[in-house]
Amino acid sequence: MEPQPEIERALGSLVQQLREAAGANLLGVALYGGLAKGRFTPGVSDVNVLIVLAEAGLDRLLPLAPALTGAMRDSRVVPFVVTPEDLRASARLFPGKVVDMQTSHRLLWGDVHLAGIRVTVEALRLRARQEVKNTELRLRLRVVERAGDPGALWRGLMASLPKVAVTLETLLRAQGFPVPPDRPGLLRLAAREMDVPAERIERFTGLHRTDRRPDDEAVRRLYADYLDLLAHLSRELEATA
Repeated sequence: MEPQPEIERALGSLVQQLREAAGANLLGVALYGGLAKGRFTPGVSDVNVLIVLAEAGLDRLLPLAPALTGAMRDSRVVPFVVTPEDLRASARLFPGKVVDMQTSHRLLWGDVHLAGIRVTVEALRLRARQEVKNTELRLRLRVVERAGDPGALWRGLMASLPKVAVTLETLLRAQGFPVPPDRPGLLRLAAREMDVPAERIERFTGLHRTDRRPDDEAVRRLYADYLDLLAHLSRELEATA
């Protein structure tokens, strides 16, 4: 991945502004997500930032608003503002997110209190089942809501594919598999471990959100295959629950 000096400067400025605005209430700041993993597309990918506060009531959040709204507007920063207690609860409620942050974050300042938080494989598997099935159902609904509009179908597919890949990546890591750093390798590994025929996954390994939309009929075929793939993954996850 190419260096991102503008984003690095923006992150440095954000951390300084947060320290000044929050004072001792700011415990730590870290980068996570695609940029931390080396998977980042400028102008398309979000910049995920974990912000850990000692207290997160309204009076503690309002001083941070100017810095965070500016970073969201100018640099696509998506803040995840939590307390240490929130992170411990998230290990049960959002286990995939916590594991993703634990395994692929870059500390920007302080202590983000991720050490010592334990996530079980059972919790990850349940969350993966929920995520994949929810994606399948939402994409079905998109077909009827948008009357099968190819542009809407394409946008829905391209928005969901990275999220499904992260879900599968987190589950594979928790099961002890060495996960490839690239999405094509990750999807192929998931296919092998979840009995997905190679030809079924291969159509999606090279897709990127910056790709030009194919013609209408090609989009419909791809979308149909994607729904079938999600249904297959959902069945496999249910069978191993």
